[in-house]
Amino acid sequence: MGGAAYVNYGTIVGTRPVTVAGSQSGVGTVGGAVAGGLAGSFIGGDWRSNAIAGVGGAILGGLAGTAIERGVTQGNAIEFIVRQDRGGDIAVVQTNEEGLQAGDRVVITRGDRVRLSRAAGGPVPPMTTQPMGQPASLSK
Repeated sequence: MGGAAYVNYGTIVGTRPVTVAGSQSGVGTVGGAVAGGLAGSFIGGDWRSNAIAGVGGAILGGLAGTAIERGVTQGNAIEFIVRQDRGGDIAVVQTNEEGLQAGDRVVITRGDRVRLSRAAGGPVPPMTTQPMGQPASLSK
């Protein structure tokens, strides 16, 4: 918020669905291990049984926490191939709340991340070739 971003325009020339891998920061693993270890430590009668159950609970809790973190952070997105007005193609992976599709004009915003949004009255793409019979320059 409040940071500057570089903006230019382009046209979407292709799309394809992609699955974004879930994150594996370790937070789910650690949280699950702590919860499982605590829960397991109350199982059993003596200190040895509690310790063994606590270790087993920590291992199972860590595995469950890892799976939960990956499942919660995994999702579907679209890879957009965009032909930039200034030349060159780029690929941007993002969700598609705006319903963007091939042929749409987009604003390409480059800040911390690259983001596409529908262009409303953006600049017309520059001509890359001269019309037949027209000189390349009228000034001498």
